[in-house]
Amino acid sequence: MSNLIRTDLPKKRKRGESRVFRLKTFGETGHPAEMNQFSFRDNLGKLLEFGHFESSGLMGSWSFQLEVHRHPNPLYVLLFVVEEPIEASLNLRCNHCQYVGWRNHMICNKKYHFVIPSKETMAAFLKLEGGICASPEKESLSHLVELQGHVLHGFFHSNGFGHLLSINGIESGSDLTGHQVMELWDRLCSGLKARKIGLNDASHTKGMELRLLHGVAKGEPWFGRWGYRFGSGTYGVTQKIYEKALESVRNVPLWLLNNHLTSLNRETPILLSRYQTLSTEPLITLSDLFMFMLHLHSRLPRDSYMNNSRNQIISIDSTNCRWSQKRIQMAIKVVIESLKRVECRWISRQEVRDAARNYIGDTGLLDFVLKSLGNQVVGNYLVRRSLNPVKKVLEYCLEDISNLLPSSNHELTTLQNQYQMGKTTTATNGHNKITRGQVMKDMVYFYRHILMDYKGVLGPIGILNQIGMASRAILDAKYFIKEYHYMRDTSMKTIQLDGGGKLGIFCTIAWKSHHHNNDIKMPPQECIVVSKSATMSELCREAERVFREIYWELRDVVVDNQREMTTRVDEMALNGNKGLVLDGNVGVMMNIEVMKYYDDEDSKKKDKRIECECGAKEDDGERMVCCDICEVWQHTRCVGVQHNEEVPRIFLCQSCDQHLIPLSFLP
Repeated sequence: MSNLIRTDLPKKRKRGESRVFRLKTFGETGHPAEMNQFSFRDNLGKLLEFGHFESSGLMGSWSFQLEVHRHPNPLYVLLFVVEEPIEASLNLRCNHCQYVGWRNHMICNKKYHFVIPSKETMAAFLKLEGGICASPEKESLSHLVELQGHVLHGFFHSNGFGHLLSINGIESGSDLTGHQVMELWDRLCSGLKARKIGLNDASHTKGMELRLLHGVAKGEPWFGRWGYRFGSGTYGVTQKIYEKALESVRNVPLWLLNNHLTSLNRETPILLSRYQTLSTEPLITLSDLFMFMLHLHSRLPRDSYMNNSRNQIISIDSTNCRWSQKRIQMAIKVVIESLKRVECRWISRQEVRDAARNYIGDTGLLDFVLKSLGNQVVGNYLVRRSLNPVKKVLEYCLEDISNLLPSSNHELTTLQNQYQMGKTTTATNGHNKITRGQVMKDMVYFYRHILMDYKGVLGPIGILNQIGMASRAILDAKYFIKEYHYMRDTSMKTIQLDGGGKLGIFCTIAWKSHHHNNDIKMPPQECIVVSKSATMSELCREAERVFREIYWELRDVVVDNQREMTTRVDEMALNGNKGLVLDGNVGVMMNIEVMKYYDDEDSKKKDKRIECECGAKEDDGERMVCCDICEVWQHTRCVGVQHNEEVPRIFLCQSCDQHLIPLSFLP
């Protein structure tokens, strides 16, 4: 147990034989448990029956050994499940629920943590438990869930709502990829019949936030592949703002961005030209660019490469072209010299053509060369081509990039795609390779200089400022939620179980909270399993037991259904919303009495008054500062306190500062 990643397995463990489960299928129905019920509690109990019981006491725990692969060398990981009762929690209220938008949820009695420790967190846990020689099976695993940096850490409340706290793949030193870990978590949520799962998206790679990178490329975060959608934002960002920001950044035309960046950064247009050439489809928008780069990066093996035309020399197959290489090279030189004479000004294609005709009489050759030279590198120059948005004509410009190229590339080179009979003919040499690492490096460059490098840049149309503001809004949308499909099926209220001998009845309860402005509280429906011959009294007693087990605030709940309690459930056929109809359309809503009210300390305190200039009215988990006069809370970022600065010991908001009357006797 002390070794997290193991290449061999003991035949027996101290407390009995240990079963091994395949990581690839763990969590599916039948792997290992038949989890086909509609009750999260029942499914969780069935799963834990297959686990190795590790410790008891206040916090029970179980472990599962998962086989990643057998060849070439066996690899196994350990999955721990730790039960955390409300008595062991530092806070009764769940901060994760509050930030993701579930502020009104009732407090649950238990949490169930699912943890795959990393090598580092396992070593830290063993050290906490008394040294390297300590065995986790002899100690409580409560300290394990408090550590940061696990390969996987997520937890479920006892009502089926949950939170994914961390996913760490190969980049963080794990033997599992992020996709493998995420697939395992998604199977567990589906198999256990979780209701909704929320997460705070902090995924990143090479310094790039994936919710921005994948948002621009695909219109959804990295977790969107598994069905996670916008839940709530920070700094006042709403779903409408988030979607509008995504749309505006993704649809930025590359030609507009290319023209604007020419005067700011000469290397960016060169890189854009490189990927325009590599792509078999035209890259029109910023979304197209990042999408192509992500696809290219995933397609290239780690030690392989792809032909890059950046340094390719024009090579024409004599069987497909009527011009020799010598004539083509001469025409290129003439065009370059014609562009040099206009001193880096933009001139129309017709003007370039007319100037070159003084030396090249073959107009067909000139047309071919002008078509091939668009946005290509020739020697020390970048031949830029763009469509004038006003005149609707192609224009050319020559840019000196000699200081950006290595000395070995100072010979005459060019980047060209020749189209003859629908085919592309290129010649490559040892320098014409693009690696997987180079694609990642260029992606980081674009991320920093297009999406993030906007501070202080005020161009003629402010395109970088617009991209930067939209990128900031995308990054401020951090909380995402997945709702599992069976939650959306509201038509099924009764189900037949055990060959028809039992009924699963979906019930909820309604009660008035006198401590919260007489608000009516109604938790999600639960599947209450009773025999088909059970009476309404037995149904109510079973519902009492279930809701007491799930919710801390309902420990002494008493159901008062105000019906004839001796009537059998399967004979109930009342009309309207007052009773149960077994045609599958209406469930049971029960009125209850609370014999003793349980409240947490947070509800007794005065709620924070949050009125930030960004529009936020609720605590979103970001750092805040309180005005010492009006006691209104605001984000430190919104009032100008930098992330790396300490919160002022005395702080006045702008409103109080402006209305503060200076005392005359003060210096």
